[in-house]
Amino acid sequence: MWQLLNKKYVLILATILLLAKSNYAQVDSIVKNLVDTVISKVIVDDIPRKTVKEKLMYPHRWYIKQLLRPKISNFDTTYITSNKRKLTITIPITKKIYGFTINDHTEKKKLQFSPNTYYYIGFNFSNIILTFGFTPAIRFGSKPNRGTTISRDLQLTIIGRRVITDINFQNYKGFYLFNSKEYNASADTFNIRPDIKVVSFGVNTMFIFNHKKYSLRGAFSFTDVQRKSAGSFMTGLYHSHVLFTAQDSTFVKYSLSNSFSPLLYSVNKISIITVGASVGYGYTYVYKKIIYSTALNVGFGGQKTNYTTLDGNGHTLSLNPSAHVNAKAALRYDNLQSFVGILASYDNNFTFTI
Repeated sequence: MWQLLNKKYVLILATILLLAKSNYAQVDSIVKNLVDTVISKVIVDDIPRKTVKEKLMYPHRWYIKQLLRPKISNFDTTYITSNKRKLTITIPITKKIYGFTINDHTEKKKLQFSPNTYYYIGFNFSNIILTFGFTPAIRFGSKPNRGTTISRDLQLTIIGRRVITDINFQNYKGFYLFNSKEYNASADTFNIRPDIKVVSFGVNTMFIFNHKKYSLRGAFSFTDVQRKSAGSFMTGLYHSHVLFTAQDSTFVKYSLSNSFSPLLYSVNKISIITVGASVGYGYTYVYKKIIYSTALNVGFGGQKTNYTTLDGNGHTLSLNPSAHVNAKAALRYDNLQSFVGILASYDNNFTFTI
């Protein structure tokens, strides 16, 4: 009986050893395959590394070889030409209008504030990753009798082939009442508000579905060149925070107080936060060296409004649904060495009061 048990234990032990050996063999095979893969990716056999000098130069030569080796494009090169490793500098002439409207639903009247904007000559710097634009103090074309507007407008675009993110910041001070003729006897007299200030920050991220044939960055940031006509559906998220401030008094001057409800003419600060999702479509039409691009995105989300009155008390309105519209169009002539063109864009939020 004891001998039978011993034979049984020996058989079990032998089975365990065989399984362990098999597992060790599998692990050894996996490690060997991993090492071979790393060596094949990192070590290049045709780069000499026998002498000390060759070994010291090996990392540099390996890097140059990786840099110059043919790369497989993740897009269709018959549709898109990439300007990778190129810095694109454009000198745009721009005019941006950043106005806002305050509606009095009780009295069914409104105040439309507009900045006295200029035409600006600015600079845009773009590479395959980023686009940054700014406008120096070169301006012309403001309208007379509408006051002076001081503005700062910055925009940064983080460019990917599938995902593009726009980050923008605006700071405007000095507005006039666009619909002054509704409250003044003279149509040529405008109510000027140098104390009103608007600060805005926004982020808009878009995902491009047909990124292999359609380039949104080629259409509007000019870091690609669309060679054949193509389009794509897109979707994204957007967020904005806008702060309106009347620094001297309220948005409704004393001379206009009888035209508006008492609550409205005591408001001197408004904060609006908007968050939502958007869908859209972009298309680029190519005819020889002429390229026309257009894109429309419509979003829906929620808007939260806070405001402060002259007594210093803060107030919060209920969350309201909102819509967001962003439209762009660009026309350019491009001979692959230089280009000239025009770009127009429209961006606005609409609130639906519950």
